[in-house]
Amino acid sequence: MSTTPLPPGCCDPDGAAEIETGLEQPVNTISTGQSQELLRLRRQRHVEQVHRLGARVIFELLNELDRHHGLGDDLDRRLEAFAGLDPDLLAALGADRFPAAPLRLVGSAT
Repeated sequence: MSTTPLPPGCCDPDGAAEIETGLEQPVNTISTGQSQELLRLRRQRHVEQVHRLGARVIFELLNELDRHHGLGDDLDRRLEAFAGLDPDLLAALGADRFPAAPLRLVGSAT
C-alpha cells in the first residue's frame, strides 16, 4: 500500500471512496414527457421491425401476450376491429404509416 498522501476530499477517512464530479445539474435532464415520447418512438420502430418479419411473427407475439397476461378475449375483439378497417381509406388518410422521425437542428446557421 502506498503512503503517498491523497488530495483533500478524495477519500472518506473510513476508507470509502467518494467521487466529486463538480456537476451542479442532474445527469438526466429529460422530462417525463420527453421520456414518454422517446419510449413511443422506440415502440414504433420496434413495431416496424416486427411487421417486416410477417404475419406469423405478429400472431406469435399476440399469442404470447395472451399466454402471459390473459388478454385473449380483449385481444380477439380488438384484432377483429382492426381487421375490419379499410386499407384504402387508411392509405388515403396517411394512417397506414408512422409519421417521419423528428429532426433536430445541430449547430448554428452562422
